[in-house]
Amino acid sequence: MSIASPVPRSIGVIRWIARIWSLLVFAVALLIVVTPDPYATEPVPLEDWFMLGLWGMAVLGLLIAWRWERLGGSITLATMVIREIAWLILKGDWLLSFLLIWLFVVPPAILFLVAWGLERRQQLASDG
Repeated sequence: MSIASPVPRSIGVIRWIARIWSLLVFAVALLIVVTPDPYATEPVPLEDWFMLGLWGMAVLGLLIAWRWERLGGSITLATMVIREIAWLILKGDWLLSFLLIWLFVVPPAILFLVAWGLERRQQLASDG
């Protein structure tokens, strides 16, 4: 049984950048959920609720990544891809503005996966 070696500072920095960024994403998502749309004149269609639910799953993945980096990062990335495919199927087109959502949500997921991979590589090197 080996004693766990300390995590390098660079991995800790990557991990905390991802955590802080994920908190910002969560705060914006929460703001979107609790703030009513002043221009809404009719109920939100069911397919839009489905799309918002997928976005919510991606944000949930970022929160899960605080404890399980690989699982949470993977959930976020997979959900974002599924969301785009579902949008194409349901709406029949794709909007360039979706890249803004990707630029906001995907980087912390990638950072969580990078931190996990670097820490795993370090653990394998110290064990072998």
